[in-house]
Amino acid sequence: QAHRLEPDCPSALVRGIGSNGMAAAAAGSHAKLLRELRAISVGPPDIAHASPVAIPGGRLAQMWPVLAGAGKTAMVRSFLAVYLGLLLLGRALWSGRSAGGGAAIGLVGLFLMAYGFVGLPGGVPVLAVRTAAGFYCKGDPNDSSTRNARIRHAFQGWLALFSPTPFVRTGELCTVCPFLWSPNRCVGLAFERVWLQLEDEERMAVDWVFPPGGYDPSRPVVFLLTGLAPSKHWTLTGGFVGDAAWHLSTRLGMTAVVVVARGTMDTEVQKHLFHGARVTDLRQAILMAEKVTRAVAPEADKPLGPPIFAAGFSMGAIILGNYCGQYGQETGLKGAVHFSGVYDAVFNMKFEYSVQTWQTYLTYGLKTSFFTDRTFKEAVRRGVNMPLIFSRSTASVVDIDTNFVAPYNGYPRVEDYYLDMSLGAEDKWRKVAIPVLAVAARDDPITHCDALRAQEFSAENENLLFLITDRGGHVGWPWGSRPWSRGFDFMNEGIGLFIETILADT
Repeated sequence: QAHRLEPDCPSALVRGIGSNGMAAAAAGSHAKLLRELRAISVGPPDIAHASPVAIPGGRLAQMWPVLAGAGKTAMVRSFLAVYLGLLLLGRALWSGRSAGGGAAIGLVGLFLMAYGFVGLPGGVPVLAVRTAAGFYCKGDPNDSSTRNARIRHAFQGWLALFSPTPFVRTGELCTVCPFLWSPNRCVGLAFERVWLQLEDEERMAVDWVFPPGGYDPSRPVVFLLTGLAPSKHWTLTGGFVGDAAWHLSTRLGMTAVVVVARGTMDTEVQKHLFHGARVTDLRQAILMAEKVTRAVAPEADKPLGPPIFAAGFSMGAIILGNYCGQYGQETGLKGAVHFSGVYDAVFNMKFEYSVQTWQTYLTYGLKTSFFTDRTFKEAVRRGVNMPLIFSRSTASVVDIDTNFVAPYNGYPRVEDYYLDMSLGAEDKWRKVAIPVLAVAARDDPITHCDALRAQEFSAENENLLFLITDRGGHVGWPWGSRPWSRGFDFMNEGIGLFIETILADT
């Protein structure tokens, strides 16, 4: 549900503004922008609410691949080994058996615990990571006169202050734990929802989030692209997107714009569903932002308006990178930064550990929230085998893309769909004309950091920069000995540092 802001500047909008003149200017710019946004918004689609599709066998039937996948993860296998080892060790100490028998049970328990900490043999093999940790960019790192050297220096200095959480040692725990303990700092955050009419007769929503002092035309506008098909609104989930919107607006005084992928969260779609290769939705949202911000800019800034940046996470990272390659010098962006994405989705298909483990959980979410009665009927009309989609044979995101997304959207093969969404395909990466920083971890259990092709691309295109860390997981990077107090600050601060460095460079 949209928390609309009032057109007149309330007291909250002048909080932190030092003078009456500045307060009046901020209030005026804010009120003007709201009028522009509301004038351009076409409202939600005039279609009936679609009901969730009746899942064959119910949700429980769809849980079997998830349980099987969880049992294959190193995290769960290690936990079970340690837990069983503790039980056996406790029984050996408590049972009062003969010294020999008790010692044997205790020894087995100790072995299980040891294997739990170092990793059980067997299981799904992990694809070896060839990309070393470090900062990758073209140019002499010692030449401080270049933009890339200044970005590298800024991030190296910042990383010296970053302390990975010492008791979260694996990529899987780095992925899971931040979602379990991070507070929802964006709950109750006000936003202005704007509906855009798309070229295919669908409508999409973007949520504008302003700083406490109201819209500031001297500060950047930052688009935020979400992960894969979130079912709940970003203010309710309290994940990395909401945390970034809160951080950028509340702490940095920037305006954040959350791109609501068509048909996700609380929006409706007729028949043209979200898919990861479509970049025109982001294009239309950025053009809209250019138009309205230039309209309310001070006279001296009207030709340009405020600088616009974008940040993406996971699937949003893939879309953002692809967008920058598709539109080259016409992106409308000053720069882009993204986390845990890939530039070569075909390569990521080889990441069998991801396919057999974590993707089963993501697929369960898609099956239980993405499909409605309306999309089910449209899929059948397009020749998609929907019983196959809801069978156990469709257990991973690759399966969903193979059996549903590709045929639904007219791709002959899933590889064709992946090539269309990949910045690394068809030399799109050579066309990137703005600085784009890709951040990834070597221990990411979902997207393989080698699929960014950091060394190859950074050596040939000065606008492609990469920060690869040893630890961090997938959109995780827990920070410090009390990570629950930091939320997703690694990504939040990374976005802010990148933007401020680019602005300082210009």
